[in-house]
Parts: sequence; structure tokens; C-alpha cells
Amino acid sequence: MSPGVILAGCLFWLPLPAVATHCTATRPSTSDIVAHGLLTPSVTVERRHRLADRLLCSALAGNAASQELAGTLYYQGKSRQGNVLPRDVSRARRMLTAAANKGRRHAMHRLAELELSDGHPYEAALWNRVEYVMHGAPLPSLAHLNRAIETRVSPDARLEADVLLKVAAIRDAMGAATP
Repeated sequence: MSPGVILAGCLFWLPLPAVATHCTATRPSTSDIVAHGLLTPSVTVERRHRLADRLLCSALAGNAASQELAGTLYYQGKSRQGNVLPRDVSRARRMLTAAANKGRRHAMHRLAELELSDGHPYEAALWNRVEYVMHGAPLPSLAHLNRAIETRVSPDARLEADVLLKVAAIRDAMGAATP
């Protein structure tokens, strides 16, 4: 199969706004998208939809901060004031996993929360431990999440081995990403 056919196929499957905005992993920045009113209820819904499209384009281009925010917004859905993205646990999981695999702390604990609420306590414990190993003591605001996970999953040799493998993979990916 020729590269042109593959490229055409990929473009067919991408959402049109993502193709039209020419995003890269660094442009537009996530903070610029937020600053322009992504989550500001006084900004028109149409503008927030365009900003959400730019966020998703940036996330698909590999921007870890955009992946983290998009995953969080998909997880929260319309319950978050100003959010135009629907609640979609599957998309949230994919975006948050991509960001967590790049070392993003908030994505790790949001994934732990998502997995626990979705009935996957082992995965919740895995991401909770990975966050601890990579970033240190849990944030005080997450004490309730840590207790909820600990009541469902006891650390064992399998969990610790999986945590070490995940941490090594994330550190490798982070090292490969730096020039």
C-alpha cells in the first residue's frame, strides 16, 4: 500500500475540525485554548465548540497537556460548568491514558478515579501507585480516592511488578521525547 493511500485513509478518519486547524503537539498550546474561553460559560457555545475542536486536534497531535484536559472534560461531561464535550468514559480513558503514559500526574490520578468508578479496582490501584512512584506523596485532596482504592485492592507482588513495568515504560517514553 502506498504512503499516499495510507495518508488519505488517515485523513478520512480524522474529525474534520482536526484536519482544518493544522495542529501540532505544541501549537496551539493548551493554555491558549483555555485562555480564549474553552470553559467560560459567558463565551458563546459555538466558540467553545471551536475551541474544543482545537483542543482535540492538539491532543490528537500528541500534546500531553491537551490529552489530559480533553480526557478530564470527557470524563466530567456537561457536569463541569462551561464544558461542551459530552461525558464519554471510553474517550476519557483513551485521552487520559495517552497523557498518563507521558508522565502527566493529573491524568494518572484522574485515570485511577475513572477506573475505580468504572469497576476496575486493579487498574485504579496501578495508576495510583504509578503516580506515587513517579511524583511522590499523593496530593492531600486525593486522600479519599487513595482510601477507596486501598479498601478494594491490597498491594501484592503482581501489582508492584506491573507498577515497575509501567513506570519504566513511561520514563523511557519521556526520555525519548526529550531532544
